[in-house]
Amino acid sequence: MSKFIFIIILCLPIFVNSNGHWSYKNKNEWQHNSHYCGGNLQSPIDLWFNRSHHDQRLKPLHLVEKPSHNEVIIQNNGHSVQLNLKDRYILKKIAPLSEDYNVEQAHFHWGHSSDNRTGSEHFLDGQSYPLEMHMVTYSSLFANIGEAASNTRALAVVGILFELSDEPNQFLQPIIDALKDIPYQNGQSTIKNFNLLSLFDEKRMHRYYRYDGSLTTPACFESVIWNVLQEPLPISYDQLRAFQSLYDEHRQPLINTYRKIQPMGTRKLFRSFHAHHIHDNELKARISTTENHAQRTFINMKIILVLATFSMMKL
Repeated sequence: MSKFIFIIILCLPIFVNSNGHWSYKNKNEWQHNSHYCGGNLQSPIDLWFNRSHHDQRLKPLHLVEKPSHNEVIIQNNGHSVQLNLKDRYILKKIAPLSEDYNVEQAHFHWGHSSDNRTGSEHFLDGQSYPLEMHMVTYSSLFANIGEAASNTRALAVVGILFELSDEPNQFLQPIIDALKDIPYQNGQSTIKNFNLLSLFDEKRMHRYYRYDGSLTTPACFESVIWNVLQEPLPISYDQLRAFQSLYDEHRQPLINTYRKIQPMGTRKLFRSFHAHHIHDNELKARISTTENHAQRTFINMKIILVLATFSMMKL
């Protein structure tokens, strides 16, 4: 009986993020199975510094570990790599809200080895990253994540972006070591010597972007308070390759496990930090990226105008 209960608990996060059979290969069809996927508050989005607003109510995110003797279970669910973190951590009082959020699971999104610049779901100032990690939590006002999933602002996700580095990320290594044991769908193993706090440490949780969005997989419920950390973490090529070497339900390479950028619409993007909290060279690079984007748009518009004028002259 205890084994049966354990299996249900482990599969719950997969059920919450699912709506029947779906695949990253038919992302344009998701809205036919769940109307939420075609909504106006969808995720992910591009996080532009110059289009965000500083909100002084956004306090540092605070992750607390609960006493637990349970091992961390890691699983290849055919769509991603997922960590079962139920009853292990609490995200304390996500300002300006007052309740705590219970950590349910964490999972990853990545791209393909032929292009290690893509893979993340969120972008920072027009730039994608090779890997993104999501820590999924639900409001303590609800009994479980299944009950919370479709309720407004009942879910909160903290995202971390990873950028390629010559040196491996030692805090990520326990997960990397376990990947070789779960190459195929439904494969699961345990992680030794892993602490989520090493990745979501207190200093890093001061600076983040906040917006209202959705789950990035079906059923795409628009119930998520998104918190994407502003500072990417390092990951080596070999560590990234370990994710890209996994297989999906059809025993095909499990790659490009991300959803494309969604329209921002009328939503507002907030940040917890002032402009002067970003290093000068980092801010210049971000502003330069924005200016280059605007310049390219202006040039493209001029080209279109010239071509249109030329076509009219021929007529």
